Formats: sequence, C-alpha cells, structure tokens
Amino acid sequence: MDAVDGETPTTGRTSSRTHSPVLEHPGGGLQRRFSWSRNDGDADSPQRPVILTTPEHAAAPLRHSVTPYEAPFKDAEQPRPYFHHDFPTQSQGSLESGADDDEVHLTGAVRWQSDTEGNQDRPVRTQNRYKDVNSPLARVPTLKSVSRNLRRVSVRVVNLAGITLEDRPIRLEDDHMDETPKALETPTGENPSFLPNHASALRGRTLGVFGPQSTFRRTMYNVLTWTWTEPIILLLIFANAIVLTIQSARSVFANPRPSRYFQSPEDYILFVLFVIFTLEAFARTIVSGFIFYPETRITDIKSISAGLKTTKSRVQSKFSSTRDPVEKPSSHSASSSQPQYGGTHMQQSSDQSSSSSWIGSRIGLPRHPFQLAIERQQSMSKQSRPYLRHSWNRIDFVAVLSYWIMFALSITGLEARDNRHLYIFRALSVLRVARLLAVTSGTTTIMRSLKTAGPLLVNVAAFVLFAVILFSIIGVQAFKGSFRRTCQLMPSDSSGEPIDLGQNCGGYIDPITLAPTGAIDQSGETIASPKGFICPLGQQCIEAASNPHSNVQSFDNIFFGALQVFIVAGVNQWAPVMYTMMDADFFVSCLFFIVGVIVLNFWLLNMFVAVITNTFASIRAETKKSAFGAGTGGPVIDERDEGWSIVNGKIPRTKNWLQAAYLRTKLAWVLLVLADLVVQAMKDVDSTPKELKFIDRFELIATIAFDVEIVWRIASYFPDYRSFFTKKTSNLLDLFLAVTTTIIQIPLIKRSEVYPWLTIFQLVRFYRVILTVPRMRPLLLRVFGNMYGLANMTLFLLLTNFLAALIAVQLFRGDVSQENTMNFSATYNSFLAMYQIFTSENWTDILYLVAESGSPFHQTLISVLFVVAWFFFANFILLQMFIAVINENFEVAEEHKRNQQFNDYLRKSEPTATRVNWVDKWNPYRFIKANPKSLAVESMPSNLVLPLKKAVVVGDAAGSSGKGKEDGMGTNLLGDAPKAKGFIGVIRRWFDLDRTPESVQMATLKSIRRESVIPQTVGDIHDNERHLDILAVNTDATIEETNDALYEQRAQKGDFIEAHPSYDKTFWLLSNQNKLRFLCQKVVTPANGERIFGTSPSNIAQPLFQLVIILAVFGGIGVAWKATPIYRREYYAKHGFSRGTWFDIADLTFGGILLIEFLVKITADGFIFTPNAYLLSIWNVIDFLILCALLANMITTLVVIGGVSRVTRSLKAFRALRLITFFPWMRETFHSVLFAGARSLFDAALLALLYMVPYAVWGVNIFSGLMYMCNDENSPGKAECINEYIATPIEGSDMGFLAPRAWDRPSPSTVFSFDSFGRSLLILFEIVSLEGWIDIMGVAMGIQGRDLQPKGNTSELNSIFFVAYNLLGAVVILTLFVSIIIGNFSTRSGMALLTEEQKRWIDLQKLIKRQRPSKRPKVKPSDPWRAWCFDRAVSKHGWWSRCMTGLYCVHIAALMTQTFTEQSGLDTFRDILFLFLTTLYLVDVIIRMIGLGWRSFRANGWNLFDVFVITGSFATTVPIVLGTSGFLILQSQKLFLVSIAFKLVQKNNGLNQLFKTSVASLPAIMKLLLLWITLFLFFSIAFVEVFGLTRWGSAENHNQNYNSITNALVMLVFMSVGEGWNQYMHDYARTYPMCTNSSLADVDSDCGSTGWAFFLFISWNLLSMYIFLNMFTGVVVENFSYVFQLHGSQNSLNRDEMRAFKKTWAAFDVNGAGYLEKSQFVKFFSRLSGVFEVRIYPAQFELHNIIKAAQASDGPRTMYSAPVVDNIDIRKLAGVLDGVDQREVRRRRLLYNRLYHEAMVIAEPGKGISFTNMLLLLCHYKIIVDDSALRLDEMLRRRTTIDYVTDTVNLDRVRSLLKMIYFRRRYLAWREERARARWQENQGIPEIVVDDTPSTPTLRSRDITQANRDSQGFQLEDNHSYSSSGRTVRSPENPFNPSEPSSPIVGARPRYSDASMFSGIDLRPHSARESMIVEETSPQEVLTSLDKSIWGEMMHDLAIEEEDD
Repeated sequence: MDAVDGETPTTGRTSSRTHSPVLEHPGGGLQRRFSWSRNDGDADSPQRPVILTTPEHAAAPLRHSVTPYEAPFKDAEQPRPYFHHDFPTQSQGSLESGADDDEVHLTGAVRWQSDTEGNQDRPVRTQNRYKDVNSPLARVPTLKSVSRNLRRVSVRVVNLAGITLEDRPIRLEDDHMDETPKALETPTGENPSFLPNHASALRGRTLGVFGPQSTFRRTMYNVLTWTWTEPIILLLIFANAIVLTIQSARSVFANPRPSRYFQSPEDYILFVLFVIFTLEAFARTIVSGFIFYPETRITDIKSISAGLKTTKSRVQSKFSSTRDPVEKPSSHSASSSQPQYGGTHMQQSSDQSSSSSWIGSRIGLPRHPFQLAIERQQSMSKQSRPYLRHSWNRIDFVAVLSYWIMFALSITGLEARDNRHLYIFRALSVLRVARLLAVTSGTTTIMRSLKTAGPLLVNVAAFVLFAVILFSIIGVQAFKGSFRRTCQLMPSDSSGEPIDLGQNCGGYIDPITLAPTGAIDQSGETIASPKGFICPLGQQCIEAASNPHSNVQSFDNIFFGALQVFIVAGVNQWAPVMYTMMDADFFVSCLFFIVGVIVLNFWLLNMFVAVITNTFASIRAETKKSAFGAGTGGPVIDERDEGWSIVNGKIPRTKNWLQAAYLRTKLAWVLLVLADLVVQAMKDVDSTPKELKFIDRFELIATIAFDVEIVWRIASYFPDYRSFFTKKTSNLLDLFLAVTTTIIQIPLIKRSEVYPWLTIFQLVRFYRVILTVPRMRPLLLRVFGNMYGLANMTLFLLLTNFLAALIAVQLFRGDVSQENTMNFSATYNSFLAMYQIFTSENWTDILYLVAESGSPFHQTLISVLFVVAWFFFANFILLQMFIAVINENFEVAEEHKRNQQFNDYLRKSEPTATRVNWVDKWNPYRFIKANPKSLAVESMPSNLVLPLKKAVVVGDAAGSSGKGKEDGMGTNLLGDAPKAKGFIGVIRRWFDLDRTPESVQMATLKSIRRESVIPQTVGDIHDNERHLDILAVNTDATIEETNDALYEQRAQKGDFIEAHPSYDKTFWLLSNQNKLRFLCQKVVTPANGERIFGTSPSNIAQPLFQLVIILAVFGGIGVAWKATPIYRREYYAKHGFSRGTWFDIADLTFGGILLIEFLVKITADGFIFTPNAYLLSIWNVIDFLILCALLANMITTLVVIGGVSRVTRSLKAFRALRLITFFPWMRETFHSVLFAGARSLFDAALLALLYMVPYAVWGVNIFSGLMYMCNDENSPGKAECINEYIATPIEGSDMGFLAPRAWDRPSPSTVFSFDSFGRSLLILFEIVSLEGWIDIMGVAMGIQGRDLQPKGNTSELNSIFFVAYNLLGAVVILTLFVSIIIGNFSTRSGMALLTEEQKRWIDLQKLIKRQRPSKRPKVKPSDPWRAWCFDRAVSKHGWWSRCMTGLYCVHIAALMTQTFTEQSGLDTFRDILFLFLTTLYLVDVIIRMIGLGWRSFRANGWNLFDVFVITGSFATTVPIVLGTSGFLILQSQKLFLVSIAFKLVQKNNGLNQLFKTSVASLPAIMKLLLLWITLFLFFSIAFVEVFGLTRWGSAENHNQNYNSITNALVMLVFMSVGEGWNQYMHDYARTYPMCTNSSLADVDSDCGSTGWAFFLFISWNLLSMYIFLNMFTGVVVENFSYVFQLHGSQNSLNRDEMRAFKKTWAAFDVNGAGYLEKSQFVKFFSRLSGVFEVRIYPAQFELHNIIKAAQASDGPRTMYSAPVVDNIDIRKLAGVLDGVDQREVRRRRLLYNRLYHEAMVIAEPGKGISFTNMLLLLCHYKIIVDDSALRLDEMLRRRTTIDYVTDTVNLDRVRSLLKMIYFRRRYLAWREERARARWQENQGIPEIVVDDTPSTPTLRSRDITQANRDSQGFQLEDNHSYSSSGRTVRSPENPFNPSEPSSPIVGARPRYSDASMFSGIDLRPHSARESMIVEETSPQEVLTSLDKSIWGEMMHDLAIEEEDD
C-alpha cells in the first residue's frame, strides 16, 4: 500500500521499507534512490532497501516519506536488491551489459514495470543506449545532458563517497537539485530521501576531537554532501591538468624554467588549486577520519599494536596470491564503524549488494577465484572509510603533500640549485591528475579489471624479479668491470693523451713482442691473459675509471647488473650489450644473454600475457560483460553493410528501383575506389607536372563520382530517407567522406600546405576494398567487432601516457640538452618520449640520456627508476592488454560453448570425408575395371562383401595421405610387436618407431538427424542432459563396429590387390616376394599405413638404418658449418682450384646416402601409384624436395668449381630441414607452427598489408621529396651542399679528413624515404616491426622545407603520422598475430570451447598430476636422535625450516654484495660467510638424511640437488678460504653458490607455485625451441652461402657478419626479436658501384644482392618475429595454470591441503609404492581432513567427542538432576544427539558409499588405487561439479562409470536386504523352536520337529562402514568373509561368494577407458557438492526394480514360505 507523503515513523517502531518511484524530469534520465516509507499493512516487517532505476515511476503517485536514516539490517545480514535474475543471451546483453555512463560499474539498465494485475513491480531490461538512438538519453536538451554527464563523470573521478572499483554497481542521480519536487525539498535544497541525519551519519570522534555534534564537522559534512561539490572538484582537477600542460607547453629552451615560485601565472593558479585540494582533504579527514575509524578508541589502538608485538604473526608468503583486507576494528560492526554520507550518491546504503559476485552467488553462477578480489573489498564499500583507507585518497595525499614540500623548497631556493635538483616532489604533485584515468566508464572498467588481476601480476612480477636477481648475480660475477675496457689510440709522442675509440676489448697487440697481451687495469698492471677483441697494433686496451653513460651501464654491482639484465629481458637494445661483452670477455659470453632472453622473455615474461588474458577472460565469463568496458552495441562493421538490409540472413527483394540499380553497380564503385588509390600511388618525387595534373584531375572526377553515389544512395531510401542515417553504419561514414573530400577540392584548401594531410579522407575510402576481399570481413568483425573495448583501451593508453609525460616533463625539463630529439623541452615532446618507451624502440637511449643529464644534479637514481618503472608497466602490462582486448573478440561466448562442444563432438564422431588428392586423381587404376573374386570373402559377414570399386584406392590413399605408420591402423588390428631393449630400444624410442597409433573416433550416429540435435536456444539449462540423452548409445557396440569397419577396409584393400596384382608391384616389376624388395621393406616404414601383403619393418634393421641416415645428416651440416665461402676461397687460394676437395667428397657422400635412402623407400613401397607409395606421405614429399635441392647443389658444384651462383650454393641449407622429418614430435610441432592455422595467419598478414597500402600513399603525399639532408650538418640546404668539408669520425678529437658533401636520403640506422609508393610501403613494413621508426620520426620532426637541412624539432606535429600508424598498425597488427596464434593453440587443444569451470578442472588436473607421494620412512624412528632428525626433516613450517629459509635469504644477500671494487677484507669475510653457510647447509642435509634414511631421502629430487650443489660449494669454498684456488675453482664456486640461491624457490610457496606452473609449459617450449634451432641452422647456412663474401656496411664488424655459421646464428638470434634486422637488410642489399663485381681475375664478388637480402631478411623476420615468438606466447598462455593455486578460494587445493593429504597417504602407503590397498580404504577415508574430508559424521559427532561433550558435571546431584550412566549425562547426550542433522548424515553416508565403491571399482588388481587416481577421485566428489566441469566426452565416460557404481551400491543394498531376510528367518525359526521347547517342557510331552534346510542362498553382504568385518562385527582378512573362528563362512546353503570370478560384480563390469574413472558423475544441475549425491532409493523401489530378476524370484519364494509358516 502507498505510504502517506511526509509521514514520519513513530518513535520506537520499526517501519517497513517499500520502494518508491523515482522521479522523471523534463530532461529525462534515470535515478537510483533508497526511500523509506511505512507499509500500512505490515508496519513491523523487516526493513529492506529496494533499488529504483526507472523513469517509468514518474507517472506513479509519490510515496516518499522523510525519515531519519537507520541501518536496515543487522551486522551479519546481507541485503539483497530486487532485480530480474534472468540472463539474456549475448546478443541481447546481460545483466550487467549495459553501457550507461551513469553507473560506476556499467551495470545494465533496469526499469520497473507492473504486472498484469498492476499491483506488483517487476524489473525489465531497458534498451542499450548504444543501439537505441531514440532513447531518453539521446533526447535530453544539450545543457541538461552536459550537466548530467558532468555529474556522472565527477562521481567516477572525485568519488567523495570512497567507493572502490570493486564496489557494487550504483545508479547515480541524473537530475538537477532544483528540479526536486517542492514537497520533498529541504531548506538546503537537498533531497531528504538521500540525506540521513547527522546522528546516524556522523559517529565517533575523528582525530580524537570532532564528535558527531561538532558544528565544524557538521559544516564540513554539509559541504561535502552538497550536490555540486563533486562536479566542482572535477573541474578543478581538469583545470590542474590544463594548467600543467600549458605551463610546459612552451619549449624550455625558449622559455627557461623559473628558479623560484610565483614567477609565472601558472604558479598562482596551481597554488590556489592545491589550497582547495588541501581543504578538501582536510574536510574529508574531519568527516570520516584520517587513518582509524572514528569509533576506534585509543585503547583499541594500543591493544592492536600490543597484539602485533606480542602475538605470533601468521605471516603470509610475500608472493601470496591474496592480499589482506583493510584492517577494521574488531569491536565494531561494519555498519556502525563508519559514517554514511548523504547527498548525490554518497549516501548509498551500507547494505546494498549488487556486484557481479553477489549476483553470481544468488543465481547459481559458479564462484570464481577472482571474485575474492571483489569480495574482500565489499565490507569496505559498505562504509565511508577514513581518508587514507582509500587508494585514490592515498595518491591524492601524496600529491598534495608533495606540492607543499615542493612549494617550500622552491620558495627557499632549495629545489633547483647549481649542483642539485629536487624535482621529484614537483613530479609527484602531478599525481593529483591521475584521477582522470577514471574519466569514462570504459577506463573505469579497465582499471577495475586491472586491479582484479593485480595480485597475480604482483606474484608473477616477484617471480620474474627473483629470476632477474639470479641472472644479475651471475652477470656481476662474470662481467664486472668489462664495460670499462676500451681500445685507446696511443699518441705518437708521450705528451699527448690517448684517444678513446669506444671499442670494448680484452687485450691488445704488444708493440715489442707482437703477441696478444691482456688489458691494462687502472693501476697500470697488465691482466694475466687476453680475451675477447684484441686491439690492433698502435692501440692499447686500457681500463677506464668509470663506465659508459655516467657509470650507469655496467655489471659492477647488483643494481646496475639488474638494470642490464632487465634490458636484456626487454629484448630491445640488448644486442649491443651482448656484443660489448663478447668483445670485452669471450665469444661464449653470448650464451649468457641468449639464455637470459629465452628464460626471461620467451618464457617468464609471457606469464604476464597469460595472467592478463586469462584474468580478463574470467572476468568476462563471470560478469557476462567485457573486461574493457565494451558496450553491447553492434559492431562498427556488421552484416548489414553487405546490402541494404538482411532479414534472416537473406537480402529481401526491394521494390525501390534505385536500390536495385545501385546493388547491381556496387562492385563498380569498389573498383573506382581501387582505381583512385592506384592513381594516387603513381605519384613519386620524380613525377612530371603532366603526371601530377592527371592525378589531380582523376581525383576530382572520383570525388564528383562519389558525391553522385552518395546522393543516389540517399535518394534510394526515399520517402524514408531518415533510415539512411540509422540503417547502416557505413552510410554515415561514406557521407562524411563525400563531404570532406569535396570540401578539400576547393582551390584555396588544395593549394595549402595542409592539403597533403587532408588526403587521408580520400584514402579512407579504401576500407570498402578491404571489405570486398574474401575473408577480410569476418576477420575485421572479429578484430574490431566491438570497437568500444578497443577504443577504451586506446583511450586508457593515451591517458596513462599523458600522465607519465606530465611527470617526466616536471622531472627532466631543462636538464636534457637541446640537440637530442627527445629532450623533454615541452609537454608534447615528453609525450612522444613516453610513447617511445611504451613501444620499447630504442628506449635505452632515453634511459641513458636522462641518467647522464641528471648526473650533474644528483637525479640519476630517480631518473633511472622512473624510466624503468614506466617501461615495465607500459610494455608488460599495457601492451599485453591490447592482446587481451583483441583476444576477447576471438573467444566464444560462455553461453555458446556447451552447444558448440556438442556440435564439435558430433563432427569428430563422423568419419573423415574422403578427399581425392592429385595422386589419386591421376591413378591409372581408377580407370581399370576391377574383377574381384566373388568367393574370396564368402565366409565374412554379408555387410563386408561389397563390390570392389576403384574408390577403395582413393579412400585408402586419401585417408592416410600425409601420415606415416603412426597414423595407420595395422597395429590395432594385428597387435603390437614386442618392444626392443638395449641400444636398439634406445634408438627406436629416439625416433619414436614404437608410437601407438591414434585412436579411432566413434562411428557416425546414423540414427540421429543432425538437425534434430542442434540446440535451438542458447539459454536452455538442460542442454547437457539433452545432449547426453541423444548420445546415450551403446559405446562398446560402436567401438566394435568401428573395428569391424577397419577389418572391412583392410579386406577390401586386400581383395583389390588380389584383383590387380600390378597395383602392389613397385615399378610394375617387383612383387612382395622379390628378395630385394623384401630387404628394403625390412629397413623402412611404409608411407601409408600397414602393408597388406608385404613385410613389416625389422626391429633391428629399421632403427639402424635410421641411425645411419641421421648421422649422415649431421655430417652434412657439419661440412656446411666448416666449409664456408671464406674457408673455400682460402682453401682454393692455398691448394688451387680442383674438384677433389674434402668438402666436395663429403657432400657427395652425404647426397649419395640420401639418394640410397630414397631408392630403398621407393623399392620397398613404390613411388607414386602403389598402396603405400612414397609420395602418399607429405613428409616423404618434403624429403624428396630436399633431395632434389641437394642434388642440384652437388651437380652444379661438380660442373663449376665453387658453384654456379648464390642460388645453387644456398641449396645447401636444405640439408638441415631433414632433421624435421626424422622425429614425429618435431613433425607435429612443425605442423602446428606452419600448417595449423596457416590460413588465419595469412589472413592477418593480408589485412596488415591492406592496412599499409593507403598509409603508404598518404606518406608519399606528405613527405615525398622532403626527407633529404646533407652529410655536412652545418650546411643549411641543398644549394650549399657542395664541395668538401672536414669530417671527424672520432667525436671529441681533432682528427679529421676532407670528405665530399652529398645531398641524399638520411640513414641514421637504415636507408628510407617516402619518395615513391614502393619505398613508402617498405619503410612502413619495417616500422610495423617496431624497428627504426624513431629515427624516421626524428628526421620528419626536423623537416624545415623542401631542399632545406633538417633541424631539431622544427616540425614536431609530423610525428602524428608515425604515432597514429604505430598505434593502429604496429600495436594492433602485432597483437593480432599473438591473438590468432593463441586462438590456434586453443582450438587445436580444445581449450577454445571450454567453459571457465572446465578450464579450472583442467588446471586442477595439471596440478594434481604434478604431485607425487612423499617418500617418508614407514615409521618414525624410535631412536631419540633419529626421531629428532626425522621431525626436522618432515616439518615444513617448523623453526628449523624457517631458519634454513632465513639462511638462504642471507646467502642471496651476500651474493648481492659482490661489486667490481676490490675490497680484500670484505671479500675474505664473504668467503668465510659462504663457508659457514655451506657448513650449515651440509649439516641440514646430514640431518635430513639421518631422519629420513637414504631411501626416502633420495626419492626427492630437491634432496639430490642439495647434495650436489652443497657438496660442490663446500669443496670449492674451502680452497678459496685457504688461498689455494685457481680459475676453475673460482668459476665453479660461483656456479654452486648461485645454484644454492635457487633453493629459495622450494622454500617459498608463491615462488614454488609459479615455478611449477611455468615448468608445466617447459616440454612444449623445448619442442618448439628445438624446431626453431633447426630453422636457425637452415637460415644460417643460407645467409652464409649468400652473404659470406659481402662487403661490410655500417652495422657489421668482426662479430656481426655472415662470414661463419657461428656468427650467423648469433645474428639470427637477436634479429628474431626484430632487433636491427632492417639495417642489416639494407647493408647486404648493396650493389655496384658500392662494391666490386666478380671478374676473371677474381671470381668472387663482395657485392650483396637486393633480391636475396629482401627475401631472406623479410622471410626470417616474418617466420621468427611474427610466428615463432608468438608461438612461445601461445604455449605459455595455453599451459598457464593458476586458478586452483590461489589462496583462500573456495575448496581450493593449495599447498597446505596437499601436504596434509600426502601426510595421510604416507601413513598407509608405508612401502612408498604409490598405491593404496583396498583393505586400507576405510581407515584412509576416515583420516582425511580439510577439503578432502569424507567422514559420515562430522568431527563433533564422533564417538569420543560425543562422550566428552556428554560428561556429567562434578557438582552435587539432586532429584531434578539428569540421570547419569557411566558418568554420561543423559540429558547432555540427548542434546548432543538432537544436534545431529539426519538429512546431512544421510547425504554424507550416501556420498561415502559411492566414493568407497568407485574406489573399489577403479583399483588395480593386486595393487590398489594409485596416488594420482585417488586425488582425482576425491576431486570429483569434493571439489568440482561434474556437470559443469567435464567436457561432453568425459561426461559420457563418467556416466558409464557412475551407472556401474550405482549398480554396485544397489547390489550391495540388495545383498544386505537378502541377508537380513535370511537371518530374520533363521531368528524366527530359532525363536519358534525355543518357544516350542518351552511349551514341551511345560507339557512334558516330547515332540519331534523336522525343519527343512533353507533353500534361499545365503548371500554375504556387509555395510561398507564395517569393511573387512562380518555381520557380527568380527574382523576379516584379505578381503574375504570369515567367521569368528577364522573359518570361511561357506555352507551348502550359501554357495555364492562375491569374491569369486563368477561374481556379477566382476562379470558385469562394462568396458571403459581409464580416463572414464576420473570424469564427472551426475549430469543434472545440482549445487556445488550435491552433484555427487543421488537421492537414496527406498527399499520398496529397490524391490520393485528387482521383481523380474533372479533376486525378485528368491524374495518372492521367501515371502510365500513365511506366509505358509
């Protein structure tokens, strides 16, 4: 009933809360309010807040009542908002899929609508505003809309209520304050329904002074709750950002930085702003407190601090996955500990609960571990927390405090002194602007998602940091001081100073002895031995006093070493560091850096990608909305763009003839767009005026034509012309392009300098061509399907980059010299510098630049930390989020996955369609009539006697084409041959010759129509049950049918061969009886499955033949490695030209062996038209192509000494590819990399190319002819760039020489220009790889005009071209490749269609399968000393273990103290400390060995690791301490000490979990790496053969060249990550006259080759950077398991739970066999605890606990006291027993029964159940929900298992029932006999009674809780039934024994695979643990079900007998 307006509840009476309507104002909009009105019908009903979110309530009568605010719930209550629970489909949005900006968390709009009776409101989804252009939000007046949106933004940005990102969604007020109805207005103009009184909102004392009645506090409260407070503060924050931007917008070199404050207008504005910000912070502190809650008393604070000091802290791991919630006073409830604000949204009820986690918990969504990050903050979101309890407030506090510190320093002149700058506080004050990161709902959502992923990201960062520290320690030990050694040119006289040449070295040539000599250190002494680069004669290798870049670039201590390792991990600019160390030390130093790149970048840092993609995908699956704030509106490019309209997927017929005419000419317009682009691409720097005029005229004509087209399209919509603007998204874009391209044709604009930039509007039309290209539209829909997510991510990137730029410009402005391009002179320049760091291109240039610039002012440390922190966040977090946002579009919606799994299962179940390849198409036997023998298969079943058609050949060949023996079915049919052992067995396993063939898919379900089983509705909750009902067929029969089909196929093949004898003859001559063919078949594997009539390969000859071939391949690679072009030239120069060189003979031998292999294979099985022809295997085809290439190379080498050309010499490289075809696992990896998903990769490459095309034309239009410069930097332009000038190659020296001036294209790192379309396209392709674009942008920013010398940053706006291209091209395209490869991995592994629950189950399985039972002694030693050692060894958290962990930390800290500076005392102390620590480690090892015993000790791999490294460390440290060490001992000690540091991984839970997680991907990474190494060999041989003699360019030197295979391999390694590849490409593309061509005098040319250079370098870049690197990312993402390793998640299986399980297991598996015997099951289950607890009765209801609780008291007893029996209080006992939940006990008993019986079923005979199987079984019953966690095929197998277990349980119950009947009958007979005897005694008359022997079988049964006991409770043995006397209970009446083989439980067992044991069980939807419970069947139902069985007959007979009795 409606409440009376204005009525106030009576004091002392709790009024019922009913929702009132929100108000709709003329401006529209939505409100969300809590109003409290009294319900007349039930005034005392519980209070409940209701969410109102609809404008429809405006028409309803007002029901507001002004009441003081009261907490509506008790502390423990959790309120529930009223809203609709139905989840719509993805296309319709979801519960939280709304994109309205008036919500903090973008929850879906909900409106209220009355039902049919009109007496109840129900929520209804409102239409998404991105789709409905006529929504109220679109119709509001502009001013009101701006006002409303301003307030919404202020809520997100300012957030005075302190609502965290994890808070529940909140509907914000939309309307103006003055529009509130007068009836509800207060004197202050505030809405009374929002404003609680001060007494309820202000509690406690803030700062210990201001109480609830304080006038000052109330005033501050009123100010903060004023409606416009937040919008005003928002505007001030915007003003702060604008002022900071303007302050640094001007170049610091033109406007120097003021030395004091108040010297510019901006200083005054900032001062006023921060005064206001300070007052705001002060007001918020007065209202809500500073740190502690207002109710917290001083005594509470003291008790808390005392507790922290005295109580033993339960310290979580530093790298734990969870974070502790914010501390709250324990003495106060959540609802009373913090004040509740009033005003706009600040007064949200503390009990509001509508987060996604809250929703999921109430509608049955599975709880996700990532919800923990949200749920941990819910208690905080209920209250307005103290000021510093909110993260944003802490940032504001730092900013405000830093400003005032900066102000004080600036006023006093201490901020900027001559030798010190303290700009850090000025930079920190910028953080106040950071709140603008939440300026839009999309960026707010991204921050929420990022914060949710924060804990895992921190864990991974800590793990990576630990690895970086280990690498840094090794780097310091190996390379300290190496950067200091450089070659110095010695002066001719002794008075001059040496000139530093900058070449790092390790020695020099002694001018006297002419022998290499070690470098000279700072003291002038010579180092013992030379190494690395040897300085030539006339130079000396001298160690300098400092390192490069102001001592920053070095390995001299752990900090600088970590910086260099971090640079290596970033894989940009790491190659110079590697080559520097190779020059300063040894060539093998490169291995340190290569291993570092593989481990850190390829492996560990990809875990960031895994965390972000998996976390964001989980957020999306949980909340049913994008983790990037993407709206649910339609895609920018949708299917309607294809035609005018699409209805049900078809274009309907239109009556408008204009539309029909346009549709017929649509392709012509696309061709016109293409022609227009082609004409514009014809422009270049050399175009004549006539050509330029033609281009302009064509563009004018095209513009007019497109204007006509757009008018035509608009006219075709008449009379409904408005639909043109709403019907298709492309219409508005085309209209805009038509208008803009027409405007820019105005002569005034066309002749201006801005016209080249405006041509972008002409080029954007090219999108129509892209959409016309096949397969581009679907790809675009997937990449840009929802532009809101990508746009939000782009905006978030730009905002963070802008914030970093503001901080950087405050730090570095004025310190960096002007000559640098990135000099931080202004805001925009700083923005470009930060963006450069984001792209990682040459980011170390900025790092060293700011470090050197800040060195004179003591800002080096701050500068380095800031740049490194921004690089880490931008490159490893922000950039990876682009992968996640694109990958989000590639994922299948969660609600569609189940249905697609069903369809995919059906697809796999059907037989593979036969395909006719080219071999089958031209097979002559297709055209020969077959004459089969009709009686050949007479004895076979009728379905096998089929007419033998020519298609049999086709089916056999095509079905196995491309597959070797491993794909054939012969092994299944004929049986496996015994595996060889010894050396032959090793070879066979090496080549995987005993591989088990792949399983055959289920046959087609012919009785099922495909259309009838495809789900019609996505939201059907019974999909699983329906699918399983459809697939519930006889699986065993199907498998037998499949085997029959295989026999049938084999019989058909044999009959066909019998009918065509020549078909199985090689060369139509050699039959299978031929001895030569017989021998050949013995040594090779058939190419197309099993041989029908031939001979199987020999177990000995085949592997030996394979071994010979692979040794020949390795030998061929070794020859190519040694005999490089330079070696051959030197050999010919020394021995003369001849054809009998050793390398020629070796090549001929190698080729001959491969030729023999080919001949053997075709002799054994034929070449092309035979059943097992050579060419039927794709790998044989590859081998054949390799053989042809090698033969071509050898023949040309024999004809022409040295080879004919580069082409023939490069064919040598193909020998390395033979390694791929040898090993099956390498073939599979090769297939995964290049074949699987190749189509999608090609589509992505094509899309990237199509994107580059218009951009290349645009670059020509803008920069053609402008990018030229003179090599003399002092020359002003082209006119002055003549004659000669003095060039100084050595900077800082006066050594110069005359050089001619040249006006040419610049080449800072590579040659580039935009003078033509081809050159522009090439340089844009290079930029996509993020290589060299900074140099090109720097040249463009210096353009002053045509024929003028570039200078500084004259044209900084030119950088927009490159930044936009890099952002949209490089970032999106590169992440697109990553997303596609991740998608390919997911698709091939099946993960793409798995739901979140299924993925978690797979993750849990990975975790379980990595576990091994602990190997402990059978019993604890009895000896006290051994027992003490045993306790130390097994205690993982005891004091001994913690002390050892502390020692490992001390060990790492000691290693980190190593520096370059020699300090003998410190070095000696460190050595002694290491000896002491090693001794303690040795003692620990001895103690563990004594306690566990050697057998148990060695079972743990970590223990063996300890023995090795600790013994080695002790053996090497002792000689060092004694002073008798040598070089080998020193290096060995370093290795052992670092290895000991790795022990911390074992000790720390967080590191151990991540280590095991990362190791899970190691096998796949190793396979991928080995394949990559093979391609390395292929390309290195090719590069050496092609460019081995090419003249070096600007980038090449003695190490960086292709003169040898070793150098080539190292070059390919760093080019794999895109490092400098384009510079080397242009260097090796040099041709005459830059080099010398071959001649008669010198046949060898030192020229390169443009074609070969572009082909090889681009091929390697595409293959390596775009495919292989991303493959590593895909492998890590695919194998990343994390969910169930989180601490604190529900039913999580963490390390403590696993240790407890292992401990329980070890108590029963005393022999350490890894199996648990059946006899131990009951005891084992009773000992389980924690998440695995399965006891029937809870612990408190166990017998001993019941007795303890029921103990009688010791007091005096009265007549009213309860009776006591054996000291048991009967009343207490009854009370305890009354607490037993019988239903729960029944449920637990049933679960226990099913668990026990299933364990008995899956136990292995004679062994029991294995450790892993037991864990998996318990997980099915205690952790996972089978119906949601199992895949469809697993559910089918699981159903079979559960059906059998159910039958077993029922059978046991029937046995018990029959046994009960039997004993009852015997008891009745005994009782009757006894009564008769008594009667006879009383009568005295003897009577003879004859009793027949019972005919009913005596069935032995037992309650499983009484396992191994008989019905009387006596213990039995060996799982048999014994009587109390020990004899087996077996009588003539009971011949049946269930332990016998004839027992039905054995004979009735169906066939199922091992995997079926570990899948789900019940398939109906249940709660989390009820899925394992089947309702207990009543005895009557059991009897009814057995009526028709033998048991029913027996029971019926018993009943008749009892009736007769």
